Amino acid sequence: LQRQTLHVILTFLLKFTCHLCDRSFTEKWALNNHMKLHTGEKPFKCSWPTCHYSFLTASAMKDHFRTHTGEKSFLCDLCGFAGGTRHALTKHRRQHTGEKPFKCDECNFASTTQSHLTRHKRVHTGEKPYRCPWCDYRSNCAENIRKHILHTGKHEGVKMYNCPKCDYGTNIPVEFRNHLKELHPDIENPDLAYLHAGKWVRNQVTSCMSEGDDTAIDR
Repeated sequence: LQRQTLHVILTFLLKFTCHLCDRSFTEKWALNNHMKLHTGEKPFKCSWPTCHYSFLTASAMKDHFRTHTGEKSFLCDLCGFAGGTRHALTKHRRQHTGEKPFKCDECNFASTTQSHLTRHKRVHTGEKPYRCPWCDYRSNCAENIRKHILHTGKHEGVKMYNCPKCDYGTNIPVEFRNHLKELHPDIENPDLAYLHAGKWVRNQVTSCMSEGDDTAIDR
């Protein structure tokens, strides 16, 4: 009886349904935001000079804008941590509370972030979506690809970050960013090094970001 009652309540609450997929929402605005994922619409543009990023929502754009200003207004009341977004603060606070809300439905694994759960589930499925561009090595985690390239000795001399304007190459993102800023001031968004490093790095990091994976290579 309780299960039937819950089903009735959820059916009533989730009354705004996407006609392109199975997602349902309790509010019309939430459905409208969701539909932008299907249409590709990103109406909120960053106003920072030379930045061409656009976002689905105003809140996402504001979070992004803080990466330009360095503003970190979300403060932890238990320590000195300051985050640039509410999400960063929420994730940080779980270190204090021990909360692990993201649970695997196949084993006892639980995590503080969705991205870690997504990566863990690949242990069960065997999925290895990330591959080395110079050999057949594959992994369930982009960070393992970076370690494989840089630390196994199998690809000596390889540079992951290659300048699109000159012959400069490096394996250290901060050095790459500094190079772009100092020698190529006309390049847009130099702080997002992966955008300029080459197709492989860009694709790997974009894949991580799309699933919320904080093991993205560009550090």
